[in-house]
Amino acid sequence: MKVSYEVSKDEQIDAIRLEQSVEMPFDTLPAHILENIVGKVVAEDGNAVSIHYPNGNVGGEITQFLNVLFGNISLLDGIRITGVDWDELPSDLFGGPTFGIAGMRERLGVPTRPLSCTALKPVGSTPAEFAAMAHEFAMGGIDMIKDDHGLADQPYAPFLDRLKACADAVNEANAKTGGRSVYVPHITGPGEVTERRFEAAVAAGAGAVMVCPHLTAPDVMHRLARRSDALPIMAHPAFSGGLVGPTHGFTRSFLYGALWRALGADFVIYPNTGGRFTYPLADCLAINDTARGPMNNFPGAWPTPGGGMQRATLHKWIETYGNDTCYLIGGSLYQHPEGLRAAAAEIRDLMESAS
Repeated sequence: MKVSYEVSKDEQIDAIRLEQSVEMPFDTLPAHILENIVGKVVAEDGNAVSIHYPNGNVGGEITQFLNVLFGNISLLDGIRITGVDWDELPSDLFGGPTFGIAGMRERLGVPTRPLSCTALKPVGSTPAEFAAMAHEFAMGGIDMIKDDHGLADQPYAPFLDRLKACADAVNEANAKTGGRSVYVPHITGPGEVTERRFEAAVAAGAGAVMVCPHLTAPDVMHRLARRSDALPIMAHPAFSGGLVGPTHGFTRSFLYGALWRALGADFVIYPNTGGRFTYPLADCLAINDTARGPMNNFPGAWPTPGGGMQRATLHKWIETYGNDTCYLIGGSLYQHPEGLRAAAAEIRDLMESAS
């Protein structure tokens, strides 16, 4: 297992080697432990360093992989992970996306154009109100109609009631239009609750699910992607912002584009530049490239920029990010003067013109 880092101090390199393997001073270690277990520097160039750990340290578990990746050193300042050599890991440790770009194009019958996505808002609405919104979005032709990540199992719209109402509404709209719009319930909860909600989503006829991997657990998302009844998975970045600082944690392209993809995300939602969270354009382009590019034979994942994308500028982002992208537009659709169906139809026409 080879991990690449950016470090702020040279002395951090030995700290990483020890903390991420044996947590013991060098002079206390038997020779065979020092030689075979402790991380070894395999490349160093300025503040960039790559360290190799034996795969035995991972033990065949994703939780321990994450521990070796960023366990004790997450408590130190000024260490950022930039990459992993996925080809060096055991081939059965990660499965990657179940559907990915090609699989979703086949499921939706969209061979070349971009995908559209929106979120059902606001928290406090009833299941019937959410279902009416979902129906209008599907009638207008939005591809992926997801719950807002703030929707869970609140008394205003209990999960099972909202799930049935929205799945039925989208499926009814599809029957009328011949479309293939997908309802995407947010299923994040404690581990076992997330799995039960996934099973309910399958039974209700939802076409995908959304998970916040850093609110439940990354391994939970991977487990869902490996199920025999797997649905496409959207990964949402809630609670992950502290992991992608400018000098500590992970690069944004590694966390959202690479790690989430390895963990089974078919769609990776991230904050677009110029929106409410204003990631730099270079970071957004790097996330896109990493999510879609060659990586351990995994299917490519759909980069899904959101966080304040506007109807009026969507054409610019399609030109910038290309067709193998899912564009998440929320509040801007609700502001359309002619209503949700008209807003959705406008987005559908834009997507089709890009094919």
